Order: sequence, then structure tokens, then C-alpha cells
Amino acid sequence: MPNLLSRGLFNLFFGGRRAPLASLPGPTPGLLGNLGDFLGAQPWEVCARYAREYGPVTVAWLGPSPALILNDPDVIHEVMETRRLEFEKGNIGEQIRHSTTDDTPFIAEQGDDWARKHAMDPLAQPWTPAWQAAQVEPMRRALLESVEAQFAHPSVDLTPTLRRMTFDAFCVATVGEKLPTSSYDDFMLLAAGADARIQAKLPLRFVSAPKGFEAAKERFYGVFARKIHEARQARSSTAVDLMSWTLREMPRLDDQVHAHLLGGFFFGGVFSSSTTLVGAFHQLNKYPATLERLALESDALAQGPLSLSRLVDEAPWGEAVAYEALRILPAVRVFMRRSPLTPSRLAGVTLPPGTTLMVSNQHLHRDPSHWASPETFDPERWLNGGAARDPLGSGHFFPFGRGPRACVAGDFAMVYLRTALATLSARARILVDSTEPFEEGFFFGVVRPRGVTGKIIPRERSTLHPASPEAPLPPAVESA
Repeated sequence: MPNLLSRGLFNLFFGGRRAPLASLPGPTPGLLGNLGDFLGAQPWEVCARYAREYGPVTVAWLGPSPALILNDPDVIHEVMETRRLEFEKGNIGEQIRHSTTDDTPFIAEQGDDWARKHAMDPLAQPWTPAWQAAQVEPMRRALLESVEAQFAHPSVDLTPTLRRMTFDAFCVATVGEKLPTSSYDDFMLLAAGADARIQAKLPLRFVSAPKGFEAAKERFYGVFARKIHEARQARSSTAVDLMSWTLREMPRLDDQVHAHLLGGFFFGGVFSSSTTLVGAFHQLNKYPATLERLALESDALAQGPLSLSRLVDEAPWGEAVAYEALRILPAVRVFMRRSPLTPSRLAGVTLPPGTTLMVSNQHLHRDPSHWASPETFDPERWLNGGAARDPLGSGHFFPFGRGPRACVAGDFAMVYLRTALATLSARARILVDSTEPFEEGFFFGVVRPRGVTGKIIPRERSTLHPASPEAPLPPAVESA
């Protein structure tokens, strides 16, 4: 807690601003407000601590400006669903626009701007589910090729390794083939440029782009523009990648916009999906029988072509593992919003114009009043109706956000995660060096696991041992 002098100075200069929010609990501000709480700690950790100590709606002070920390499902429902048009997405547009372009609906302003961009997004079309279903076998083949290339390495860092595998699988789903390493390098440079702006402590006008940024941007989006031009000439009626499907279904979509949307797809899913896979395999390693159960299920799937219908009908454990990884180690844990530029009411108080809102799932995904053994990694909770009780985007489970502005690729992410878990678990043993909690960094708005090293070795079918009928189901394992 700030000392008496610091508290007194804050009240002297900004006490008048506290009065309208006095009914809300929160930490006592010092001269710099509560900024000290966020120094040296991840923002989602602070949000969760505030929920435990002060309650579901907390007011904190970022210098002289108030911020509401929202851990209340009903208030979050207001902000992200019923009153979503009132609350913009904070500063994210200015932070990442230089990397993702202005065509992506992710950073569109609420209202007409978002509606227009959403309407032309290939990921939001009536035919999108059919495209998603068609990607399972192509992505499986891409993942097999990628994982077999790792067998020669005695040790790997899972975060960059699974990130590159995910990028390659996304390439196949997007343009029908893997792109060269130079395209991946350009993608990572653009992401680093956006991350520098997201994490900047100075005004954005003082944040310089990385060396070679503009050239990398031209090359990265230029790859998709060339692919689109070639595909228009070829006019394939059978190609199932997103680019070809879009050309057939939306032939009037401007090619440059199309290229920007295809490139933006990678920023929206490569980091979050690969982070989820790292978390899943880290947790599964804590109790080998749980991983073996996934391997047994996955081996059965591997005995023929893989399809979405087979994943749905024959892989309930894989789905449960994906859901549990998204619950206990979500890749995105804070969603920023900003109140209108005129005074507005929320949570029983009148907010000053432009108040920062921090919506966090860190506490709600582990809320002991809602989840049994919330700190335990237990895929079993999602079986026998568990997924229906807590569907994606509900009050205590929203790894992809909530409402119409939730991640438009959330459904595809689930298809990819289930495909990846089944493919990798059938072909390889992914072993981590330590199952102790790993350090969590932050990159491009997404949690980045650090120091999760291990090895990826071939899995022989002779190592799979079906559990006896009398054997109990594998117990849950404790979380990171």
C-alpha cells in the first residue's frame, strides 16, 4: 500500500475524481495511482488478485485516470454483448494497424465500420464451416511433415517449435501450401513491430518500427497478392484452401483487401493456438496416463483419413484436453475496452469519458464458486455434458472473448487444436524437461510460455497400452 504522504498527495491533486467512483472497492491509490501493482507482474495476475481481494468490479487508478477491472460475468456481458456498441476496443487499433493493415475487422471501430469489414471477412461467411471441415486432412499432413522433421533434434524449445508448426499448418489452410522460411521471418518481424507498440511505455509516436519493417510488410502481404493472382488465372474448382474458396464464393472481393485479410489471419491465430498447444502438452506431461489416453484415442484416428466428423464422433478426449487447456491456460487473458467519450453508467456508477475497462478471464476460468477443483488440470470435467454447461463464450469460459466481437476464427482454432492434438499425439511423444510451472511472458497481446524445453521423438504403436476395463480413468493433474 502506498505510504501516507503518497496517498495524501493523490487525494490532494485527484481526490475530486475519486468521488463519483467511491462506491466501488479497489486498492488505495498513491501518487502514481495503482501503477505500482502492475510493475513486475502480468496484468492478468493483477486482475485476478483484485477479484479475490476486492470483488468482481474493482476501480484502480492508472496515474490520475480510473480503470475498471471487470471480473463480473453480468457486467462483462453488458460490455461485450448487449451494450457492445458503446465500448470500443481501447488502443489496439493504433498499436497493431501498421502490422495487420486497416482491412482487418479485428481493429474496426464498433458499428458501421465493423459491420462492413465483418461482412467481407472470409472467416465470417455462410460457407466458412464447410471450409473449416475441409482443412482437417490437409493440416494433418502438414503437421506430420513438420513433426517428423523435429525427430532429428535432441532438444527443442516447444514455444517456437509449435509456433512454426502452427504457421505452416495455417499456410496450408490459407493458400494450400507451406510458405518459405523467409515469409515466416517477415511475419515474426511484423509481429515484433506490433508488440513493441502494444508494450510501449511512451506515446506511440516515439516508438520506432524494427529495421526492415516496411520491406517485410511489402513482402509478406505481397506473397498473398501473388498467390491470389495465380489462383485467378488457374480458376480451380476443387482447391479447398481459404484463398481459393474465397475466390469462388466472393469473386468481386478486391485482391489487395483479400491479401490483407489472408495475412491478417495469421496474426489472429498463430500465437494463441501454438501457446495453447504448449500449455496442453506441458500439463499432459504431468501425468503420463493422461497423455497416454490421448495417444490411444489419436492412434485409432490415425488408421485412416482424418475428418472433422471423425474428430467429433471419435475424439471426445482430444476435445476435452483442448477445452481444459483453454480454461486453465488461456492464451489471451485480458480484453481491453474503453467507455464512450461522454459520461456513461456501468456497474452502478457514472464513468468519466474514455475510462479504461479491463475484462479478464484469468479469475473467472478458475473461480472456485463455479468450477470444482479449479486449479487442477482435469479434462474429465468437459465430458458428459461439461462442454454444454460451459460453452465457449459463456460467463466463466471465454478464451476467445465474448459476443459478436469474439475471435472470428475461434471455431477454426478449435478445429486446428483438435487436429493438432490428434496428429501429434499419434505420431510423436512430446516430452517436456520439467512439469514445474513455466514462466509466462507476453507477446502480441498473447501469453508466451518461456523455457518449456523437451524433446519430440517418434511414437511406436508398441508403446501404446490400452487401459484395462477395471483400471480407473487417469486422475487430473495440477495446473501450472
